[in-house]
Amino acid sequence: MTVRPATTLPGVYPPRQPAAMAAGYCGEVSVESFLRQVKAGTYPPPAIRKGRRQIWLTADLDRAIARPAGSPSAHETAADVEADL
Repeated sequence: MTVRPATTLPGVYPPRQPAAMAAGYCGEVSVESFLRQVKAGTYPPPAIRKGRRQIWLTADLDRAIARPAGSPSAHETAADVEADL
């Protein structure tokens, strides 16, 4: 399996990011590690899905990064949190 490296950019990131760019923005070393964290709820799911293309909004990623560790993700419901207790 080929590991896809994360893409990092100097300076400002665009408001919409494909998986490789979102992975770099979040500090993940690969797209695969970023997608695992999306599945785990650390980062939000893509805001835009067109075929195989997935796009994350920078504002959504910023909220996930700013969220304190261990707090529920923005897309979890109270029932999800209660089920984990």
